[in-house]
Amino acid sequence: MARLGDWGGGRSVFAADDAATLGTQPSVLLESWDPAHIGTLRFNPCKTDDAQHEAMEWSLANVGKHCRVDARQCAFCAWILQFDSEYRVNDIVTCLGPTYKTAAEAVVNEGKFSGTLLQRMLAAKGKKPDGTINWPADKFQEARDNFAWMVEAVGAKTCDVPDHRTLIVHIRAGDNLNDDFKNIPHIPAAIQQMKDYLKYRPYITRVELSSVLHFGVPAPDSQFQYNDGVGDAYRMTDDALRKNGLILGHFYEAALSTGRDVWFTSTNDPDDDLCRYAKACHFITASLSEDEMKFEHPMEERLSFSELTRDLHKHLSTCNAHDKAEWAPGTEADATAAIGEARAPREKREEANVESANSILSRLWGKNTKVNWRSS
Repeated sequence: MARLGDWGGGRSVFAADDAATLGTQPSVLLESWDPAHIGTLRFNPCKTDDAQHEAMEWSLANVGKHCRVDARQCAFCAWILQFDSEYRVNDIVTCLGPTYKTAAEAVVNEGKFSGTLLQRMLAAKGKKPDGTINWPADKFQEARDNFAWMVEAVGAKTCDVPDHRTLIVHIRAGDNLNDDFKNIPHIPAAIQQMKDYLKYRPYITRVELSSVLHFGVPAPDSQFQYNDGVGDAYRMTDDALRKNGLILGHFYEAALSTGRDVWFTSTNDPDDDLCRYAKACHFITASLSEDEMKFEHPMEERLSFSELTRDLHKHLSTCNAHDKAEWAPGTEADATAAIGEARAPREKREEANVESANSILSRLWGKNTKVNWRSS
């Protein structure tokens, strides 16, 4: 197993002989229908600190069309969105940045985005005589109206949401490592935040790490080209892939060290991610601190997809205070006993989780049919 060093830190409240076992995540095949733009990558987070293995695994040469999850062998799959400059969810919702109007025109006009949340939101705005979107003059009010629309639309959307026994940890990955504005600023602190969230919630028996590697550059064959001033900084490179692999691997190792059942999931549909993140009982995003996760922030402070998911979660989370409560025993020994009670007997717990393990997220991972908005 990989060394955690300064990445994980802290002592688990689980006994050493209560370590989580591998293999509960269903084995499925992910297959790209558009490998020129969207790939997959198979990785082994149990070998995160093996530099030679990392260099071979997290490389451009390893991005391919097929990837099979084999949790028993500690092998997982990530979607690699090599050219993902158009479906910019927070930029368009919050009217943010120099390129959101260009990205919005692509969403409205390209058939592959038909039926998506953003396409429906933008289509309702109507068009000017020249055929472009009729944006209201006050973009700040427009951003507030867009968010209200998203709350209603995401709330009405159907998606598979795990119950209060699962913590979803969103890890924004891909091009963010090249940009101080969007990155995960303190990896050890983000990992510790995850572990702190779990410490006195022994009823959480699964951690789902959820991530997709997004590189926000236009495809060479896209009809909507623009200059956002960053040049090649967001392009996929071997170095960027290795940095992402290191982060994902250390999150996995830290989650496993808490004794929980750890899954790594990756989808190619941000609408579905938005729905699941917003409605999850337990959700944190690694890009935000514990304090930043506590409350919805003003629209002016919604600067990334992470802030957008946090704010939607404040409106749409599907469980109550009891389901989210911390068990706050007076001593670590009491916490260990409580967690052991929540996990035993193992056979009954696994039987109770049959729907969650073999149906809910396996259905999610099994979405290998063509998703229109990610087609060529």
